[in-house]
Amino acid sequence: MPERFAAGLTPLPTAARVTQQRSALRWRIISTVISAVVLGLVIYFLGRDWPRTWTIVVVALWTASSVFWLVVSAVGLANAKRDLAAIQEGVAFYLDGRGVEFVTPVAARVPWENVSALRLVGRQSGAGPSVSLEADGAHIAKVPVSFIDAAPEIIDSAARAYSLGRVHLDTSALDRVV
Repeated sequence: MPERFAAGLTPLPTAARVTQQRSALRWRIISTVISAVVLGLVIYFLGRDWPRTWTIVVVALWTASSVFWLVVSAVGLANAKRDLAAIQEGVAFYLDGRGVEFVTPVAARVPWENVSALRLVGRQSGAGPSVSLEADGAHIAKVPVSFIDAAPEIIDSAARAYSLGRVHLDTSALDRVV
């Protein structure tokens, strides 16, 4: 078997994201409780001279804002946990002198002459951008960069080396994100 580059799957960055999201939700809950106490004190001591409508509007706006941010934090945590559960053990893809072989999420082998694009696609939020393989203009497979143990510059170098300069990892889509 010829020497080849293996991009393995790793849960570490995604597990760190779960920890970060859990911490963010915990602090969001604590800050909501503290701001509720402060709001209650302000209304108790200063709100006596306000019209009742103002008090209702202030409480409604605070409640809407607090619920919105709690939901955003909870959804972020749920998405991070879902991403962590989706990471399997093993290798995401191989690069060698013959081409690209994706193992997960779908098995596919594409010779270098048929590779039309190897690029980063997607958003910076959530699991982040993905390494996407296209052959003859058709999408074959993609895996989030945060799921693999190789940085984009390492994947780019390996693709250039094994394809003899014919293919590189295109990161131009990320320019539009920033």
